[in-house]
Amino acid sequence: MNRETLQQVFQQYIDRFAFLNAEPQEEYYKWQVCREFPGLMKAALEADNDLFPRKLYEAKKCTYNIIDSYTQPFSGLVDLAKEDPDSVRKMLLDLYSDDGGDIKTQMEIISDFFNRSSELVQKYYPESFRYKQDSHSVSALLFLNDPDHHYMFKATHCLSFAECVECYDDWGAGDNIKLDVFYRFCDELLEEIKADKALMSTDESRFDSRIAYKGGELHPDTEKHILLFDIIYCCSAYGLYDGVSFTKRNAAEKKLYKENKETARKLKAEYDQAVEEDEKLRNTLLELADMIKPGMKVKTKKHGEGVVDKADDRYVTATFDDGTTEIGLPLGLSNKILVFDSSEVSDKADSVKSLLKNYKEIPKRVEQKSRALKPYEEYL
Repeated sequence: MNRETLQQVFQQYIDRFAFLNAEPQEEYYKWQVCREFPGLMKAALEADNDLFPRKLYEAKKCTYNIIDSYTQPFSGLVDLAKEDPDSVRKMLLDLYSDDGGDIKTQMEIISDFFNRSSELVQKYYPESFRYKQDSHSVSALLFLNDPDHHYMFKATHCLSFAECVECYDDWGAGDNIKLDVFYRFCDELLEEIKADKALMSTDESRFDSRIAYKGGELHPDTEKHILLFDIIYCCSAYGLYDGVSFTKRNAAEKKLYKENKETARKLKAEYDQAVEEDEKLRNTLLELADMIKPGMKVKTKKHGEGVVDKADDRYVTATFDDGTTEIGLPLGLSNKILVFDSSEVSDKADSVKSLLKNYKEIPKRVEQKSRALKPYEEYL
C-alpha cells in the first residue's frame, strides 16, 4: 500500500469533510443507518409470519440506497418473505449466526446464503435479474447489522481505491469474493486510518457537535469501519482522487469514459424514476391494506356480500355465503371487483386507480431499467 498516496487521499477527505456532510450530500446518514438498522432487523426476525414481510420492509427502507440501487436484492428478500417467510427468516438468522470471528466460517455462511437465496429466487421469481444477491448486498446486510465486526464491499469503489493506493492483491470477483484477502486489505487500511491524527480529529467532529446533522443519532463507530467505507465511497463518488497521482486515462479513454458516464447518468435517472413509482405502489398497497379491517363488509358480483377476514398488500381474504375466498387487492380495487362499506377505502382506491391498474407493469419496468443500466455499472 502506497502510504504517500494514501496520505493525499486522507487530506482530500479532510479538506472536503464539511462539503461531504452538508446538504444535499449528508453522507453522515451511513452512521444513522448503522444505528437504526440492527433494531429494525431484530424486530423483523422476531415478528410472526404475517408481520415478517412488513417488518423486513421497514428495515429495507431504513437502508436508503446502501443495498438496493439498480438491482434490488433487499426488496427481493421482502418479496420472498411474502412467499416463504420461514425460509427467508432462517436464511437471515443463519447469516447472522456467530462465526466465532473466523473468516473462513463467515465465507461458508455467506456462500450458503447465496445458494439458498438463489433457489428461492428461481422458484418464485425466475425471471428477476434485480433480486439476485451479490457480494455487496450480503456484506452490507452483515455490515449494517454489526459494523464493528464487518467490512462492506462495493466492487467498483473498492477496486478503484485499491488501484489508487497500489494495493494489487487479488480478492476475486463475482458472488463469492475472497473475503480473507479483502479483509486483510481493510485491516491494513484501517491501521493507517487510526494512526492519522488529523483524520481522527476530523472524524471526531461528527460526535462532538463541531458539525450539525439532521435526523437520528449516529452509530459510535468505535472500530472506524464506517469511516473506512465512507472514505472509499466518497473518493469515487465525489472525485477525491483529483490531484492524487495514480494511473491516468489518455484522451480517447477520457472521451469514451465521459460518454459512458453520461449514458449511465441518463439510464440511472430513468431507473430511479421507475423505482420511485414502484415504491409508491408498495406504500399505497400497504396503506390500503391497513384501511381494510377484519370484520369490514365487502361485496363482489360473483360472491355477493361477505365479511373481511384479513388483508395484506397482495390479497383480501373474505368469507361469503359460498365460502372463504382470496382476491387480489390491486386488481380487486382497480376494477371495482371488491366494494367495501368504507368511503375511506373507496376514495383512496379511486385516487390511485391508475397506479393500481399498472401493478404488474411497474415492477417489470424496474426490471427493464435495471438490465439497461447493468453494462454501465462502473460509470455510476
